[in-house]
Amino acid sequence: MRVHLAFLNRKKAETLSVRPQPEEAQKWSECFATLLRSKYGSSLYRAFLLREFSNENLEFWLAVEYYKNMKPKKMAARAAQIYQDFVAVHAPKEVNLDAETRLITLTNVQSSQLDAHAFDRAQRRIQHMMERDSYLRFLQSGLFLELTESFSSSR
Repeated sequence: MRVHLAFLNRKKAETLSVRPQPEEAQKWSECFATLLRSKYGSSLYRAFLLREFSNENLEFWLAVEYYKNMKPKKMAARAAQIYQDFVAVHAPKEVNLDAETRLITLTNVQSSQLDAHAFDRAQRRIQHMMERDSYLRFLQSGLFLELTESFSSSR
């Protein structure tokens, strides 16, 4: 059974990029970072995570990427929001972090020297977790395999 998500078939004029060629999609299996750099790839991965009810890790990772590129004046408010949404114990979208990483992140967020690196440790841990777990399941999913099907059969 083929899995289709209509929003992933949008044309160039819309917000999502054009459906990639199988060769491009196949590159996502070689490197997690390549998947996340692709607008279509990260959207497809997000759709996969939503189906598994485990999208909070990717949402956190993307929120931190956005935070890193913010103007310094706006960082404090955004850092506090990210912490409250994802890092704090019992946060609405709590990510799975060890107590030491939570404490280091809280210290960074509350620092008077707040910078773009406040979430680095937490983001690395979450990225590592995604690479070892949900990314591997994604590569076996119908969503991904359907895109790469014609590339694999032509080899």
